[in-house]
Amino acid sequence: MKLSSSSLEIMSVKGIPIRVHWSFLLIIGYVAYVNYKLSQDPSQVMWAVLFILALFFCVTLHELGHALAALRYGIRTKSITLYPIGGVAMLERMPEKPVQELVVALAGPAVNVLIAGLVLLGLALSPEVYYLEEIALAVNSHNFLLNLAFVNVFLALFNLLPAFPMDGGRVLRAVLASLIPRVQATRLAMWVGQAMAILFIFWGFKTNPFLIFIGLFIFFGAAQEFQMVQQSHILVNRRVADAMMTRFTLLNPQHTLQDVVDIILKGQEKEFVVVDDGGMPQSIITRDLLVKALAQHDRGTPLAACDCPKPVFFSPESDLNEAFRILQSEGLSIAPVMDNQKLVGVINTENILEALLLKPSAS
Repeated sequence: MKLSSSSLEIMSVKGIPIRVHWSFLLIIGYVAYVNYKLSQDPSQVMWAVLFILALFFCVTLHELGHALAALRYGIRTKSITLYPIGGVAMLERMPEKPVQELVVALAGPAVNVLIAGLVLLGLALSPEVYYLEEIALAVNSHNFLLNLAFVNVFLALFNLLPAFPMDGGRVLRAVLASLIPRVQATRLAMWVGQAMAILFIFWGFKTNPFLIFIGLFIFFGAAQEFQMVQQSHILVNRRVADAMMTRFTLLNPQHTLQDVVDIILKGQEKEFVVVDDGGMPQSIITRDLLVKALAQHDRGTPLAACDCPKPVFFSPESDLNEAFRILQSEGLSIAPVMDNQKLVGVINTENILEALLLKPSAS
């Protein structure tokens, strides 16, 4: 198990780390508290907590469905994280071909339908008799599996609501993108998703507070997704040279953390490439990385002794859209640009869009 500042990695599947956010404990505590107040029966509390754990196991399988479908198209998933309102699979990117996005979006709900089908088949083959009337909030040993089948059907249907960026919203975007340009399709899907998000929020005030959080997630998630697609559209057919900075400060491994502090305070640059004596990039240091390093080392520590990430390299002719995606995927904000083994510039995520918005489109 690996513990980060906000989540605990509990396992890994196909190289995909599966994490539980600390706030997940809130839903466990909430369910235990509500069931205890309603019944004051410890066994009822136990079954309720077990059911929530089983439910989120199904949610994990749902997200793995998305991840494995994306892997089929060469798209990696950086992580799957469980939150109180559900799971989030962090794909490095969404497929741009409508058919591929449709497959990836439907893979999650399909897993829930499969789980429900297998559970119901097992119950049908069981000698015991089950009735739909047994589906209730009060979970016990007899209706546990019946409730689990029902909740998987509910998860599949709920996720297929056209509330972008939920699965149904992505299905809507994929269908629209097969008819109109992707940016326009995303804008329409965003409007539909945000309208549904507002309905969720109002409904949540009257019924379940968790719907408020889901509504907020959808509303802002839709806007963020549209912004990403719009940015990608701006960057299409551009080269790294179009956004490359040729005036920049280089550091070497002998520079100390105090040296970096002084350079940042005296100038405008906040991100730097660290090169060796031959001028070859060895690592990068940014303001955020500097703050972390200062918490672990004294100011006289040279950069060579700090845990600075290795850079990724691009050439002036590299596709800018792909370079931007790689920087975001790797969590880097600056990269050296090399031409014939010579450092000719740097690009950073902040300057990419800034430079392109100020330059005319390439013909």
